[in-house]
Amino acid sequence: MANVMLEFQEKYDWDFMKINTRAVYYHQVWGNQYDFENYNDVVPTLIKNSVNSAVDLDNITVMPGNSEPFEEQLEALRLIKAGAREDYPILMTIFTPIGILMNLCGERSIGRYRDSPRDKSFLFELIENNPVKVHQALENITETLIDFVGRVMDEGADGLFYAALGMARDGFFTLEEWEAYAKPYDVKILQTIKDKIVLLHTCGIYGNPERFVDYPINAIHWAQSADGCPPIDGSDKWIGDKLPMGGIDERVFGTNHPEIIKKLSKQTLMANRGIPFIFTPDCSVSINTTHEELMVFRQSVGDCNE
Repeated sequence: MANVMLEFQEKYDWDFMKINTRAVYYHQVWGNQYDFENYNDVVPTLIKNSVNSAVDLDNITVMPGNSEPFEEQLEALRLIKAGAREDYPILMTIFTPIGILMNLCGERSIGRYRDSPRDKSFLFELIENNPVKVHQALENITETLIDFVGRVMDEGADGLFYAALGMARDGFFTLEEWEAYAKPYDVKILQTIKDKIVLLHTCGIYGNPERFVDYPINAIHWAQSADGCPPIDGSDKWIGDKLPMGGIDERVFGTNHPEIIKKLSKQTLMANRGIPFIFTPDCSVSINTTHEELMVFRQSVGDCNE
């Protein structure tokens, strides 16, 4: 993974590196098992999940931040730091504790455009009937991540890409539930690295980026192209001291239409010329994205400044 990340960085000269860890390593820490020979899109097939009853929540204990799945990521970070030819910010990807717990319950965390009906979620059943156990599990996940994040910073990372996933989506958690089961654990982790760079991603439709303005972070990344999400233009009225991040629908990547990417990039950059923002796709792009598509996107900023 380290070599792939370094090659990707050197080929396209991005302004920072987001270490793109495998999506399930957090869940493996607490015992989820996956078939890495069979993927559903970018996620391996789940064989066995760890939480199938309230009793199983007792097994979600505090784990060392260098336990095997974490140590793999720390070693990747060491290799990246050793191989980086330039001094650009390197950010480790971290997931919100509530999203990790959702996956331990056998559910894929909410995000993008995926339907996530709460009435079919075992996580909500646990929250309703066993709130104390749920909070303890979240606390233990949080303490584990704090340990891991500390080790990440000790290895020389410049900060985090903090994936809040789609947990703030309208129609999933109520605002009160989100403030009880998501926000305090996010903030507890982020408070430990207030002097580092943190880019926060709220994923998909109805992502409510406004909820994150008082988090100790530097930028909020959301999908302005998705239903129910505000545009970057005008975000200065609510975003405070945070930078907006995003700007182009990630779904156009991998369609082999670089001319559309060029057009959309120009539209976003021209519409927001007076606003400091980080120009990125609205979420991770398709694994079928072509070199030409990425080059058109990369060159769009320079083209608009000519």
